[in-house]
Amino acid sequence: MRLAALLLAGTLPWQAWAAEPTLRFIAPLNHAMPFSGFENDQLTTGIVKDISAAIAERLGRPAEYVSVPPRRVAQVLAAGEADGVCYVARDWIDGNFHWSPPVMQHQGVVAARPQAPPLTRLQDLAGQPLGTVHAYRYPEVEQLLGKRFVRDDAPSMLINLRKLAAKRTQYALTEQITLEFHNKLRPQDGLKAALQTTRYTTHCAFTLAHPLPLDRLDQAVRDMVRDGSVERILARYR
Repeated sequence: MRLAALLLAGTLPWQAWAAEPTLRFIAPLNHAMPFSGFENDQLTTGIVKDISAAIAERLGRPAEYVSVPPRRVAQVLAAGEADGVCYVARDWIDGNFHWSPPVMQHQGVVAARPQAPPLTRLQDLAGQPLGTVHAYRYPEVEQLLGKRFVRDDAPSMLINLRKLAAKRTQYALTEQITLEFHNKLRPQDGLKAALQTTRYTTHCAFTLAHPLPLDRLDQAVRDMVRDGSVERILARYR
């Protein structure tokens, strides 16, 4: 019926779609699968792309993805060079933004190679090199370990997990879903969750540099969580 109405009005479907303003989402380049998959630095797949696209679709808008180095995410968003970024926590970036309702819950873990000694608490990692992602913040670990938090930064979590498998490090900070995704693809690595860390919530953050339909964006997020759309997206990568 909608197609017929558009044809009668002399408007083709792609013309109606193109008339709606594009929503431009940031794709931080330090994310890896299952959150973000890149080809030639362009976002092509992953949870972040699917969540962003679903939000845009609910507003009847096309989505576009802007690949950004991790340390420039807040700057690009604050300047309005992009409209929003999803999969971000409030203490990960500095600046004045509009924060959506919660989108996803995550369980942080310490990933370990099979032969790594067992851990009973985060303090066991004091003074040991710990796989981290460049420009990521780890507030809980920073608070507990202080100056004895020894970061071993990698460009992405995927590289950290590869370093574990290659026995270059013993432990790395990651999320449960990321570790499960890696183990599904490479069960031969035998990586394990040696310890659970913090459970945290991620949101979408939107720029205040230019007008956006913030109420509608928030409602789209609420509806996606309520009707199970977010969980169905996550299930694709488990």
